Amino acid sequence: MILSLLTALIISNVGINKEILLYPAKTIKNDGMLRGGVSVDKDLPEEFYGTWAVKSTIIETNNTELFNQKSTDIWSFSRNGETITLSNPVTGATASITVNEVAGKKAKFTREHVAEKYTETETPEVTIEGASFSGEDTLIIKHFYKNKIYKTDVVKYKVEGLKLSGPALKDLFAK
Repeated sequence: MILSLLTALIISNVGINKEILLYPAKTIKNDGMLRGGVSVDKDLPEEFYGTWAVKSTIIETNNTELFNQKSTDIWSFSRNGETITLSNPVTGATASITVNEVAGKKAKFTREHVAEKYTETETPEVTIEGASFSGEDTLIIKHFYKNKIYKTDVVKYKVEGLKLSGPALKDLFAK
């Protein structure tokens, strides 16, 4: 699972805009499933494709009971036609992602999951350097009751990745 958040965030909560205070956090309960079906209008730099070991460390959150202070994960980026997919080969979780911005070796992308009682929006922003990347990952979970937001959980993680397989910079420059 990918994780994250914004530093100081103003979002709508039960129809009222208010600031969410962020604190260091602890644990997250998750079914391990990435889900989504959004289309892509930009491509990731080729170096992103492949499999990564990812370490996440919490920066801040508004729900210290929900989110893990630290976690490790596997991210695998692939492309089939116009669809970029992020998957976890260990858990079998998979999701289409939308690439929001690309500037050199820096990319920002989004994964969304919409369910009846909640929505998850995860937005990593990472910079690749050789066989590693670093950046931040923001996760926003909006909980609904009677079609209104009654609670919003937000977490921001520092993420670091180490390439396990896929295109390497030396291979790309050899082309």
